[in-house]
Amino acid sequence: MKIGIDALSYYVPHHYLPIETLANARKIEYAKLNKGLGLTSMSFPDIDEDAASMGANACLELFTNEKLDPSKVGRLYLGTESALDSAKPTATYILDLLEHTLEEQHGPRSLRNTDVVDMTFACIGAIDALENACLYVKQHPEMKAIVVASDLAKYELNSSGEYTQGAGAVALLVCADPEIISLSEEIGVATKANVISLNQEEPTQRQLF
Repeated sequence: MKIGIDALSYYVPHHYLPIETLANARKIEYAKLNKGLGLTSMSFPDIDEDAASMGANACLELFTNEKLDPSKVGRLYLGTESALDSAKPTATYILDLLEHTLEEQHGPRSLRNTDVVDMTFACIGAIDALENACLYVKQHPEMKAIVVASDLAKYELNSSGEYTQGAGAVALLVCADPEIISLSEEIGVATKANVISLNQEEPTQRQLF
């Protein structure tokens, strides 16, 4: 059975700063950022936007475009470094916003049987969320799972990471027999960068599903 990404959607805040403007202000060669890193603009959230609202917008577009039945969505996993709450997952806020918006069409608490959790590990959080979503679908092939990556990245002014910051969210629909891409049953695992010489053992791998 093939499992993977069936559809995706995204949300980017409407406010942005052209990278060329930042390059001029910081006296950085624009081509280094534009041609070298592929940057054109830096998005930033409005005062009423956060990781939850951006994630909810991305998910809502996914529900709308794919005409999803909430009762068939068993998991909503979020990878983020911009959590809103230390007591419960930011994914619960995304779920609440979705239920409120979907109530007119699907009734109250339409996602009451959807489990949610956050995964925090820099850029790897959403990958771990995707891995766990695949494992869930493996066990329940008749169901679907949603993986959300949503973040607000901010760096110190004039720092080397300043021009890589931004904000946005993406939502992935995971299911059996996907339309976009199926994922391998094996995945490499590492918790830090490491240069492996020819004399070292291969990195550890584990079964995905």
